[in-house]
Amino acid sequence: MLVRMNYKYEMFPNEEQMETMNCWLSICRHQYNSALLDKQRFYQKNKTGLSRHALQKKQTKDKQRFKFLKTMPSQPLQEVFFRLEKAYKNFFEGRTRYPKLKKHKDYTSMTFTQFGVDKRKIKNKKTGDVNVQDVRYAASLDENNHLLISKLGAVYVNFHRPLEGKVKQVTIKRQSNRWFAIFSVERHVNETVDFPVQSTGVDVGIQKFAVLSDGSNVENPRFLLKAEKTLKRAQKKLSRMKQGSNNWKKQRQNVQQLHIKVANQRRDFLHKRSYHLAKTYKFVFVEDLKIQNMVKNRHLAKSIHDAGWGAFCRKLEYKCRNNGGALIRIKPHYTSQDCSSCGKRVKKALSVRTHVCQSCGVVLDRDHNAAINIEKIGLDLLGLSPTL
Repeated sequence: MLVRMNYKYEMFPNEEQMETMNCWLSICRHQYNSALLDKQRFYQKNKTGLSRHALQKKQTKDKQRFKFLKTMPSQPLQEVFFRLEKAYKNFFEGRTRYPKLKKHKDYTSMTFTQFGVDKRKIKNKKTGDVNVQDVRYAASLDENNHLLISKLGAVYVNFHRPLEGKVKQVTIKRQSNRWFAIFSVERHVNETVDFPVQSTGVDVGIQKFAVLSDGSNVENPRFLLKAEKTLKRAQKKLSRMKQGSNNWKKQRQNVQQLHIKVANQRRDFLHKRSYHLAKTYKFVFVEDLKIQNMVKNRHLAKSIHDAGWGAFCRKLEYKCRNNGGALIRIKPHYTSQDCSSCGKRVKKALSVRTHVCQSCGVVLDRDHNAAINIEKIGLDLLGLSPTL
């Protein structure tokens, strides 16, 4: 079975290349905003949507009027409309809010949807002969770890780990003053993994990041909480400076770096924890939490976002799939209330952290009890027994 994976590497463009890519991002952002306004006006006038194909045809005509559109490859420009189409789809399916106009800080990446060198049959119009020739797309790699991009040139990429699989597309992303190449590859599932344990239930929380059904737990690192004092001081200093001045720009850069550091620490932690679980357990059961509803509680929102439950489950899901296992989400109803030993429902407030069953006398940590129930429900869904 084939799966899609992303590999992220830092790239090191020169000053001229950085200026060119910043210009390309600005063009893509303006195209996105223009297309969004066109769709809104078209709907107000005709009471129907404007399709992606119509926008692409309009862009082709615009290239004849606005020559700056020809200064960059066509693939990232066309991909803008795929992003807008996906944004509308997510809105109508209730996953996100209505699409909004993008600011400079909001549009930070562009995607080359075709990558590498492909063999094509090219017919000679004069002789009628058909020859097979290699055709290089707008983005490809050479043998010296350089990313070749049409109208930009060769950019060095630090391949700190092997790039496994067939590259299907590449995304160029600006992160503060650094640039990254994100390769989307297609590879086969690793079906040779020998899992030490059949399954586990995972209950995520705030006091402890996760508790497993075997009683082991993962401490919550609270990266944002630890950096909050430094962030507060830096943001206070920024607010006192004159907006737009050189010192203001430097301090804004410092604040961005602090936020990036926290995000990188959290991402690294989530990758390592999810990798360990995906390698150890064939089936991992988690609660299907409605995080968007949970963060409406203003007392818990910051802690929930800092923990990163949603990102953890997404990483764990694709890592399990790539190793031949599976992440299975179950309904969270009464997993903390029901006794994992006798099944009797023991109602308790969220502040009560210990499960005490009066019927069978079992005493467990609240999260450990929930993790056992999660695993039991998951195994029942799969028709499996608790042991191998």
